[in-house]
Amino acid sequence: MAKIISQMTFENYGQIEILGDLERLRLALEGMDDEALMIRLETRRGNGRDDYPIRVLWNLIIAMKVFGHRTVASFRRELYRNSQLRVICGLSYFSRKRHLVPPHRVFTNFLKLLASMQDEVDKMFTEAVMKLSEALPAFGENAAGDGKFLDSYANRQNKTPNPQAGDRAETDAQWGVKEYHYVDKNGKKQVKKESHYGFKAHIICDVKTELPMGYNVLAANSDEKKAMQDLLAAMPEALRDRMKHLMLDRGYDSTKMIQVIKAAGITPIVDIRNCWKDGEVTKQYKNTDMVYDYKGNVFFVDTCGNQHKMIYEGYDNQKKCLRYSYKRKIYKIYTSFDERVFLPVARDSIKFERLYKGRTAVERLNGRLDRDYMFEDHCIRGLKKMKLMVSLTLLTMNAMALGKIKQGETEHLAALTRLPQAA
Repeated sequence: MAKIISQMTFENYGQIEILGDLERLRLALEGMDDEALMIRLETRRGNGRDDYPIRVLWNLIIAMKVFGHRTVASFRRELYRNSQLRVICGLSYFSRKRHLVPPHRVFTNFLKLLASMQDEVDKMFTEAVMKLSEALPAFGENAAGDGKFLDSYANRQNKTPNPQAGDRAETDAQWGVKEYHYVDKNGKKQVKKESHYGFKAHIICDVKTELPMGYNVLAANSDEKKAMQDLLAAMPEALRDRMKHLMLDRGYDSTKMIQVIKAAGITPIVDIRNCWKDGEVTKQYKNTDMVYDYKGNVFFVDTCGNQHKMIYEGYDNQKKCLRYSYKRKIYKIYTSFDERVFLPVARDSIKFERLYKGRTAVERLNGRLDRDYMFEDHCIRGLKKMKLMVSLTLLTMNAMALGKIKQGETEHLAALTRLPQAA
């Protein structure tokens, strides 16, 4: 890790709770395996000016994420008034500094340098995820994925760009549209569209710990289904093999998406949209007395034309079929007949409902990005910098969890990723 000072000690955990963000920072620095990045950054600097050592600047960037500051300016004010924070980051342990706190330009230049080494940051994130999977036996078995808009608050790019704007201009943001499908009070299908200008973060997280397992940041008009498929393909094979269920909302509902998830050996738990023609309530399953609706409810039709809800009896993994019963007789429905409707975990089962509730884990993670890490009100410009700031945030979350695991504690890891609420 990049710590350049001796670790602060605490007599008991009560003192740790009082320190709050300072302890969370210490955990993040303890859990961060960043030596390879530090060596690469120091090699890049070479014999250049070293008013503020690389390891100090790295600690400061992590501290800015842990403390949830929106801008470098607000974080610098925090540094001026918080002597304990300066000590933990190492600002008091070298003699060549010209200022008590590094000037704004030092932070700006260091962030540019980090952005040029995004591959190393991505590698650190992957290694942290694998360490979590080794320390937590059930980590990644149940996962949830979602796409999150990261709105840009810059003006839309002019047709004739201003060459003097530099990094202040937004040249990468795109328009994206989110659709909400619902049925109005008259029973008619309606669509509400919501436009976003900026970027989109695509994230997969562990349901139990609510810690990120994979991510990518693209323009807001990116295809979330393809982005999710790419995330799965890029995930370490050992982690993908461990995953049992992947929970996704109806925005990912498609036959191809479900096939990709199943091909990876994962059971898809995906909400479904009603894509049937208006007035179409049920469809017949092959040439049988069974019919089903788009939500996966299966009915037996008797000789009088009456429909009777059938009882789900489980999934036959060898024959790839769902088993339903009516009057103690077992009937089979093969998932290949309609892969959107018939998932390996029946949509009308209690198990499906229970598993799908786990998708709220990624919603809570996205909420923390907005609320605690200031992505709902930011000053970030450009896709390259946006990806860096998202990756540093997610990396910091995992590092705090690893720091706590090193202390021998494996419970309530999600609580670490939330900033303490003001009294």
